[in-house]
Amino acid sequence: MGLLERLQNLFHVLAKSRSDDSDLFRAGVNGGLEEADGTLRFAVADDQMQVDMIWDLLAEQIGERRNQHLPKPLPNPDDLFRPTLIGAWAEDRLVGGSCVMPDLEDSAYYATVGQHDAAEFLAVRTAMIQRIAVIPERRRMGVGVGLKRHCGLWAAQHGCVLVLSVVTNEAAARMNEKAGYQVLPPLVTLVVEAVDHGRAVAFIGLPFDCESPACTRWAFGLVGHVDGLSVRIGMGGVDEG
Repeated sequence: MGLLERLQNLFHVLAKSRSDDSDLFRAGVNGGLEEADGTLRFAVADDQMQVDMIWDLLAEQIGERRNQHLPKPLPNPDDLFRPTLIGAWAEDRLVGGSCVMPDLEDSAYYATVGQHDAAEFLAVRTAMIQRIAVIPERRRMGVGVGLKRHCGLWAAQHGCVLVLSVVTNEAAARMNEKAGYQVLPPLVTLVVEAVDHGRAVAFIGLPFDCESPACTRWAFGLVGHVDGLSVRIGMGGVDEG
């Protein structure tokens, strides 16, 4: 039986507006998340010093081994849609960081199998949050939630309608849910169907491999609006891939 026949609980959700009252983005952009001792500011790393600081924080808090497969992003002073580091700053101190990028890895796979519309949707309309880390003394204070929301806002401002990330523990799952993202059950395949002005442009299955830990799951958020483009998200089985 194919993926389409095994599709379960498919539900239709139009890509949301990027307006300020969206549930996903109530934190705001420029210093909109208040803490007890000050205001957090979220900013794209636009010079090498900021890149180095955020990258070192991610390596320190997440582990160097998990960063090895991910190339270190370059500074992004022009705020282009490419691999980008975003920092959370309390006054002049870096308290959290994240890495967000186009979903190039999944796009490359679909391009190799000849599904070019799906590959374009993943590369142009989908962002992947690869890393989020917060210094220990600022955890459970909304910094991670703010970073997650800001990554989604950044993606929407660059034409994305979908943001993905892989969740590997309960703390990360709770953070995603607080930020307004949906978290799927462990090891199920994320299924995406995109329709552009009535024409189906992508039917995408994103399974985990057999080496993924049993707690691994997808988190997703619908974050932007493109006229005529709608997206449906569903779940496949646990044995697709």
